[in-house]
Amino acid sequence: ISGLVVTTALNPFDLVSTRLYNQPQGAARLYTGPVDCFLKTARAEGFMGFYKGWFAHYCRLGPHTVLTLVFWEQTRRIAAQLAL
Repeated sequence: ISGLVVTTALNPFDLVSTRLYNQPQGAARLYTGPVDCFLKTARAEGFMGFYKGWFAHYCRLGPHTVLTLVFWEQTRRIAAQLAL
């Protein structure tokens, strides 16, 4: 469940940063900044436009989030056993 929450919460920000990174440089720029990109995406594609690529994002972040939590719990357990 944690992977789903993280992916759902972060996907809009990932989409905006990807669009800013991939836009053409110079006078042909599509967005002036993150807020402009967010507003233009919302107007043109609606709320669900921020969740394009959600599944690919989940395939990347889902396992990472789960493994991070598992390793964190194991590290805490080992530290408690060693009285660190």
